Amino acid sequence: MSDVNYQQSHTLGLEKARELAKEWVAGAAAQLGLSCDYQEGAEQDTVTFERMGVKGAMKVSGTEFDLQIKLGMMMAAFKPMIEAEVNKSLGRIIEKAKGQA
Repeated sequence: MSDVNYQQSHTLGLEKARELAKEWVAGAAAQLGLSCDYQEGAEQDTVTFERMGVKGAMKVSGTEFDLQIKLGMMMAAFKPMIEAEVNKSLGRIIEKAKGQA
């Protein structure tokens, strides 16, 4: 197995971070065919997702996004491309939200 890890600090607060995470999850689910489960918490939300060869979770708090993805053997070859897309897509929505704040 190969891992993709992404952590991003922010100052958006939980409500805005939650909104962004749901936006990202909807896009990733549609684009990558992921099955997702979003659980809201008082101080932190947890998103779990999977499809054949990919399994992961993202913790969303008022100050950080923490994404952990495990890639199966067949998907490991795509790790650099997946890392780049995660950085680009999450980074874009965070920057967009900062501009709106």
